[in-house]
Amino acid sequence: ISNVLDTCTIKNGGCDPNAGCSHDNATNAVVCTCKTGYTNTGVAPAVICSDSCSLYNGGCDINAECSHRLEDFDVVCNCRVGFINVGTVNGVNCSDGCYVNNGGCGVNAVCSHDLTTMAIQCTCMTGYTNSGNGTTLVCTDSCKVNNGGCDSSATCSHDSVTFAVVCGCSIGFVRSGCDITAGCIDSCKVKNGGCGENAACAHDNLTNAVVCTCNKGYTNTGFGNSVYCTDSCQVNNGECDSNAACSHDASTNIVVCSCKNGYVNSGTDSVIKCTGMNLKGHHIRMLEDVFELLDACQVNNGGCDSNATCSHDASTNGVVCSCKNGFVNTGCGTTVKCTGIISNLVCFT
Repeated sequence: ISNVLDTCTIKNGGCDPNAGCSHDNATNAVVCTCKTGYTNTGVAPAVICSDSCSLYNGGCDINAECSHRLEDFDVVCNCRVGFINVGTVNGVNCSDGCYVNNGGCGVNAVCSHDLTTMAIQCTCMTGYTNSGNGTTLVCTDSCKVNNGGCDSSATCSHDSVTFAVVCGCSIGFVRSGCDITAGCIDSCKVKNGGCGENAACAHDNLTNAVVCTCNKGYTNTGFGNSVYCTDSCQVNNGECDSNAACSHDASTNIVVCSCKNGYVNSGTDSVIKCTGMNLKGHHIRMLEDVFELLDACQVNNGGCDSNATCSHDASTNGVVCSCKNGFVNTGCGTTVKCTGIISNLVCFT
C-alpha cells in the first residue's frame, strides 16, 4: 500500500485559493492555474489569482462594466448606461448611445445624457412638441399641436434660422400684448383698425382684411389703398349743383343739396339741379321764407285786361295779352286794353 498523497489534496497544492491545482504530465510537478474569472497577477513562478474585473476592467471596453456569469464566473462585459454595444458577436465595443441612431430619440429630437446617471435623454428640438404618451417621445411640428400655443386667431410658423415658433395674428387681427403667445383681437377694436374717426371699420368677407368705409357725409380723398375721410361738402361741393349749397342732415349726416336764392330745383326725383329763375312769364310768391314760382297767367290774368287772354311767348316765355273775340286793343304802346268793337276810340301815340 502506497502512503504517497496527491500534493493537490493538501492545501490545494500550495496554489492560490482561486486557482486549480494539477500536475505536469512530464514531471508531475504541481501546476497552479487561475480559475475562470480570475487572472494571474503574480510574478513567475508565483501564481496569484485576482478577480479579472479588477485588472484592466476584465478586458472590457472602458465604457463597459465588468461582471461575472453566475454559472461559471466567466467575465461578462456590459455597456454602461448611456452607451450601446457596436462590437461584433464576440466583442463588446461601447459607443456613446447618442451616436448610434440618435440614441433612439428620433429625427426631430436631441439626444443627451442625464448628468448623474448618464442615461439617455430625448428632448424635442426647438419648434417641435412631444405628442407621445408618457413613455414614448414623438416629436411633432409644434404648429400642428394646439397651433403651437398661438392664439386661435393667429397663424403659427417657424423662425427661418432657429425654427422657433412664431405666432402672427391672422389677417384682420392684431396682437393684444407683447409676448409671442399674446392673444389676437379684432383689428377694428384697436384704434378703429386704423380707419380714422370718420370711417367705419369692417372686414372683407373673403380675406378678413380690414376695410375702411367713410361714414355718411364724408368722402374718401386718400390715394391708392389709403382711406382719408373728408367732409363731403368740402369735396366738389358734396356733388351738389354748382348753384346749390351743401349741408348735412342733422340726424343722418347725409349730404343735403339746397338751391341758392335766385335758383330753383329743376331736377327730377332725387337729383337736385338748380336753374336760375326765368322771371318772364312767372310770378314769385313768398311762403314762409320759401320762394314759389307761379305761372304769371295764374295771377291776376298775368296783368292782362279782363277782356284779354293771357299766354306766353314761345321764345321768351314773356306774357302775351290777346283781346278776346268781340274786343279790340285800344291801348297805347305796349299796353293792351281791350274794348268792345262798338267803341270808337283813337289811340294817340
